[in-house]
Amino acid sequence: MALSDTSEKASEVYFRRLREMTPAERGRVTAALWEAGHSLQRAGIRHQHPDADDDEIAFRMAIGRFGEKLARAAYGKV
Repeated sequence: MALSDTSEKASEVYFRRLREMTPAERGRVTAALWEAGHSLQRAGIRHQHPDADDDEIAFRMAIGRFGEKLARAAYGKV
């Protein structure tokens, strides 16, 4: 598999490292990447809506992740 924005040599190194990782290491990397994305999404929403409270931020994050219809159903905002 090749990465479209990465040199062939760098792709080889990347995929070799992934193969060398234990499942626990891959899990830690996955969790760290998820947390980084979560933090970036929260910061972006906070920047766009500086007066929003934590519940509103969480609701807006849910809209971004699951769509408005499901987020409204989950948060009781019909």
